[in-house]
Amino acid sequence: MEISLCAAPSRYIKAMTSALSSLIRPRLLAMLGRFSGFVVRGPDAKAFLQGQLTNDIAHANGTHHQRTGYCTPKGRLLTTMLQWRVADDAYGHLLPSESAERITKRLKMYLLRSKAGFSPADESLAALGIWGEAGERLAATPAANRDGLAFDLDGAWLLVDAPCPVLGERAWIVGSPSQIESIMHGLNNVPRINESAWLFSEVQAAKPWVWESTQERFVPQMVNFELVNGVSFSKGCYPGQEVVARSQYLGKLKRRSYRADIALTDTSDAVISALPGQDIWSGAGATEPCGQVVNAAAWVSDQGDPLPKVALLIETTIEAWETGNLRLGSVDGPTLNPAALPYSVAQAA
Repeated sequence: MEISLCAAPSRYIKAMTSALSSLIRPRLLAMLGRFSGFVVRGPDAKAFLQGQLTNDIAHANGTHHQRTGYCTPKGRLLTTMLQWRVADDAYGHLLPSESAERITKRLKMYLLRSKAGFSPADESLAALGIWGEAGERLAATPAANRDGLAFDLDGAWLLVDAPCPVLGERAWIVGSPSQIESIMHGLNNVPRINESAWLFSEVQAAKPWVWESTQERFVPQMVNFELVNGVSFSKGCYPGQEVVARSQYLGKLKRRSYRADIALTDTSDAVISALPGQDIWSGAGATEPCGQVVNAAAWVSDQGDPLPKVALLIETTIEAWETGNLRLGSVDGPTLNPAALPYSVAQAA
């Protein structure tokens, strides 16, 4: 059901916001303009997606969502996405808006005679992010098991993600633009903050996003994608599967992603959005970069206000990370201060 704000009856908005509050009682919210989505629908949708993306679509089962990726035949990530089931033969996907046209165009090339189709570009999904406290329904699930839950909000979807240590429990809400508008209308008393705070929560969770500036740079393990449940090693083939599997099982992983912070006085959106893809150098007399920035976001207060510090997810060699003294941009650039990951990469050692 899709109802525009001008036509949405108050009972519809009240019912939706009540269902939302039973899951997460919103404290802050942000419109997520940097993300949009599409739906693949049809009798062959499941088989088609299973043969194209990195994760096992069986795990997107109506009660759970997951991360998934799309790789080149050489195993390099073209993009990363959220994926969830919206109906028996339909699956939703959320990805960076800047990549949506490129990715859907490429995927459509492989539909061939599959009985599946993509939602039109003018019906793309929109998203907002909320932070708050667990409501009655969500609190019934142990905190350790909440990341990845999916709930139907009468046609829109609430996708619970890892909590932010600064801003609290959080979830994506994804639906048509009119549904998102209706939900925001129902939450008009909840303070709005900048989308950068959502990206900060993603960096805190060390969940990587591949942007246009970093496409085709990373094999999934280089950005810890399998550690955030973005890769299945037991499903069938997909583009790049052989390379990804070989990286996992043959030899020793030499590159990983890590958390670091850096002090910057200018944390404007323009400065931060230019950081992904920038080189990371070792300050120990290196002659070439040892890694690059994966994701970046300004630190925020518990009210979502920006602070003069940037949270980074960086990809680098394990050796360079263990040696320390990493710099941004050049061997003499600003020093990176190591920060803790929320999960272990010890299996890479």
